[in-house]
Amino acid sequence: MAALFAAALNLGAAEIRTWTDLQGRQVVASFVRLEGGDIVLQTKDGAQYKFALTKLSAEDQKIAQSSAAAAPAAEAAPSFLANATVAQAAAKVDQLVAGGLIKANPDRVKGGKAPITKFNPPASDEQFVRRVYLDIAGRIPNHDEVAAFLKAGGSDKRAKLIDQLLDSDGYKTHLFNYLAEMLRVKDNFEQDNVRGTPYIGWLKEQVAKNRPWNEMVYEMITATGKMWDKKPDGTYNGAAGYLLRDAGMPLDNLANTLTVFLGTDVACAQCHDHPFADWTQKQFYEMAAFFGATTTRLGGKDFANGDRGKELMDQIEKMIASNPELDIRRLRNGLQNYIGANRTAIKDRAVNNLKLPHDYKYKDGKPGDAVEPKFVTWSAQDKNNPAYKAAKKEKGEEKLRESFAIWMTHPANPRFAMAIANRMWKRAFGVGVIDPVTSLDNVDDASNPELLKHLANEMVRVKFDLKQFMRIVYNTRAYQSEATTENIAMGEKYYFQGPMLRRMSAEQAWDSYMTLVLGQPDQFKAPLQDLYAKSIDLNLDTVDPQTVLIKYDAYRKIQQKENELMGGGLDMAGEDMMMAGGARKASTSTKKTEPADDSAQGKFITYEGMRLLRSAELPQPAPGGHFLTDFGQSPRNLIDGSTKIGNVPQVLMMMNGKAQKMLTSPDSLIFRSMEKVRDPSAKVETIFLSVMSRKPTVNEKDIAKRALAQGEDGYANMIWALINTREFMFIQ
Repeated sequence: MAALFAAALNLGAAEIRTWTDLQGRQVVASFVRLEGGDIVLQTKDGAQYKFALTKLSAEDQKIAQSSAAAAPAAEAAPSFLANATVAQAAAKVDQLVAGGLIKANPDRVKGGKAPITKFNPPASDEQFVRRVYLDIAGRIPNHDEVAAFLKAGGSDKRAKLIDQLLDSDGYKTHLFNYLAEMLRVKDNFEQDNVRGTPYIGWLKEQVAKNRPWNEMVYEMITATGKMWDKKPDGTYNGAAGYLLRDAGMPLDNLANTLTVFLGTDVACAQCHDHPFADWTQKQFYEMAAFFGATTTRLGGKDFANGDRGKELMDQIEKMIASNPELDIRRLRNGLQNYIGANRTAIKDRAVNNLKLPHDYKYKDGKPGDAVEPKFVTWSAQDKNNPAYKAAKKEKGEEKLRESFAIWMTHPANPRFAMAIANRMWKRAFGVGVIDPVTSLDNVDDASNPELLKHLANEMVRVKFDLKQFMRIVYNTRAYQSEATTENIAMGEKYYFQGPMLRRMSAEQAWDSYMTLVLGQPDQFKAPLQDLYAKSIDLNLDTVDPQTVLIKYDAYRKIQQKENELMGGGLDMAGEDMMMAGGARKASTSTKKTEPADDSAQGKFITYEGMRLLRSAELPQPAPGGHFLTDFGQSPRNLIDGSTKIGNVPQVLMMMNGKAQKMLTSPDSLIFRSMEKVRDPSAKVETIFLSVMSRKPTVNEKDIAKRALAQGEDGYANMIWALINTREFMFIQ
């Protein structure tokens, strides 16, 4: 293994030389970087070590300083494993995790805990197949998928399954759910009566294309215009939804931007110097100045002929005043919102209006002072960092956001790659190398700083390809170990001897239910909703009152139709379940129903008012009273706002809710799978493979026999019991 890494290191690595300290001790290593008064060296095995530069001989100190000047972007443009295979990259990660475990033992012993000398035992095939489906596809595997994997041979069958799932629709759905929660994506932007439909469509499209993360973020920060503007390639300008999500709140949006994309929680610096980090209120406003010329709510001066909204309304009211059958007040409110939505757009003005607040109290400025844009720095070396140099090339008020986006998404930015790498690691292991993931201010506080830096470098090496990055993580020995069940206290560090035992998210639980009912839930899609963009768009410079009324009438009809199909989530008529193999009458109703939609998007099915679609195809977020809401789906008001804490409504829904009835219905996939076998023992095995992704133990078979002896409800009772177990709701 050492030879393998040495060979990989030689693929363009920095020069390896012998370094000597003041005591004459020597180490063979390559220069990585200087951090303040410290030097970081990397040995042939890939391990990195940091110590005071003054400990080296005078000659080696000069060599280190000249190396730093010659290669200021060493950390941001790593050469390690430049052409590595997935297996080599995964092995390197495992090496760093193993090293972190050993280094952690003194602290564990001091805390009264047993030392950890190795990874957890390897996960069994049953544990692995269930875990990897939940982590990549966001759902449990169905009966046939489990059976096929368990029967498969070959030492590479796990790697093949990982590749298969990363190329599946389930991967796209599950990643969209994660990003939507992180970015607080919603169907409705309450503050401006604007729907986020184009933004949602854009985000799904980027995930489907596997677009690099840095490119996605760059487009979100630099987008201009309305969400439903058409771009030259015919697609909608959905990326504008990121800034418009916080329209009229530029300081809040900047705080969210820094938190999400750079792992720097500085929201309190809007009002005062940060009490726990090296952020001042002045620095926050200097960063906000990059958006100081940008507006997200257009006014009269932003239109060629001024804001004609009031003029249009006056003309429209005269046109409809003669019709006594119309509710003028209600129509007026609707039209005002309709016209007003077209003022919600991004535009860069010629003047930067950002000023220090009226209550500014620090000596480095006065209330009302104009603020010049300036990037924050994390170390003295940042002045030579390519990210800062590249951003300075953009001049002029109209280029401020572009300059900010170049700086933030640059591979050499000290925090951008690290923030998303740490987040993706947490998706796989349940804990970040630094937790919370929104605070990377002190990298040395990480449970394994060398691992965190390496993951950031790997994110740059794979060019921000999230799929490829996760492919490496899922192929590690650490990830494929048994889950850790040890209780980790809040604030205590975890060292990744295996993934943490964790509860399913609301979306994973719902999508697993859909798998148990439908088998392949990705084949069912919600109706296309791009008609919203077509019906709401108005050119306020040229539109006439008659056109406004015609388009508004079409808009209302489209909204009404979409509300019928996709609205509340619990209000659709019909109590029968239509399965992919044909209609079968549900046990709770004698009335048949047809699929709710038969469009290019496919069909979706209803059961007692619930639309049987994957969570990403439902309203974002789900309405109150829905399974997703009760199980902790984020309301999308806060970054990462979901919860996995159990509560009484969850218990009641699991015991008596519609979702529970749906799973134990004879129409569900479990029962249809059981129909393929006659022997009761085989039926029991089918249930366990479907629900638990494993075969029953001897003791469980004995319990099942007693349950089946209770009568015709025995199988339904068994399914009910299994989905209410801790094993079902947790990712092991």
